[in-house]
Amino acid sequence: MGQQGGQPQTTGPANNPQQAQLGTQTATQPPDPMTVLLQLMTLLTQSMAQLANSTTGANSLKAVQKPSPFKGEQGGEARRFLAAFTLWATSQGSTLNHVDATGNAISTRDDQWIRAVLSFMQDSAALWATPVMEEITQGTTPFKGLWMEFRTQFKAQFETVDEAVDAKERLRTLWQGSMTVPEYAARFNELSTRTEHLADSIKDELVHTARPIASLEDLITVSSDIDVRVRQHRAERDYPNAMDIDATRTREEFNRLMRGKCYGCGSTAHVKKDGGHDRDICNYCRRVGHRETVCMDKFLKKPRSQKLAATEEGPEEPQVAASTSTSADAGATNALIAQLMEQQKALADQLASLQKSF
Repeated sequence: MGQQGGQPQTTGPANNPQQAQLGTQTATQPPDPMTVLLQLMTLLTQSMAQLANSTTGANSLKAVQKPSPFKGEQGGEARRFLAAFTLWATSQGSTLNHVDATGNAISTRDDQWIRAVLSFMQDSAALWATPVMEEITQGTTPFKGLWMEFRTQFKAQFETVDEAVDAKERLRTLWQGSMTVPEYAARFNELSTRTEHLADSIKDELVHTARPIASLEDLITVSSDIDVRVRQHRAERDYPNAMDIDATRTREEFNRLMRGKCYGCGSTAHVKKDGGHDRDICNYCRRVGHRETVCMDKFLKKPRSQKLAATEEGPEEPQVAASTSTSADAGATNALIAQLMEQQKALADQLASLQKSF
């Protein structure tokens, strides 16, 4: 049975695929460990690069803030919105752009940009965008499907026809308005134009300044300093009692805070004349008659005093006076007299110090 046609069966490698494969593996040399290591390092480097690209793409999506809705403001607001939207849309990766293998945007998907920008339209801008959105829902392609065409029509609708004339008019308004020099400089840089529309008072000061002005930045800095001084002088001239008014209002706030309380300690159980605070010395203002917890100087954030003041100062309850009770003993009276003499001496020292300063 093991023979056919007189020829014996052979089970060599040629007739047995498994033996042939085993013979091939035996004949092949084992892989070089260094080659395997280099291949693994190459694969690891490629994986890390892909991970870095995906992380960078995700971070770029989060880094750019979505622009605020556009409500149809004319001129500069329209230009700022369009710039903000362009920056945001560029960062949206494959959602709104054609990207390369690393995820970087290489060109815009114009139809998606148009759909996205229309979703930001509100108020009067929505009135302009509504017919366009209706075209999209009906299967029509607005703006010829081109982003540049949308930009052209958007600018024609919301921006000025002659940007140079518009910029000059806006700068003229800034010159006549009440903005500070830093605010004016920010608008000035935004318009990217050159102008001499500074206030006359600042021009006069610039003529006489000795500070070097070698660049536009120097001019803005010097003009800003002059502007602050001019405004301060104008305020002092127009409102000479402005500081007194502010102080009075602050004192009134203190009075409202202390309403129904003792001006000596803050208690609601008694008034100051019944609280026995004639000998209390405030640790903040060093005046006699109240404690630091209810010190008006501390409330007004005045500097802490280092010397004992001669008299109490600040809002008092009506008809508050030092205790004149005839039942006070002689020791208390003598102590009070000594305290008053000490206060008188402190007052004399203060007067002498003031005289030296004049």
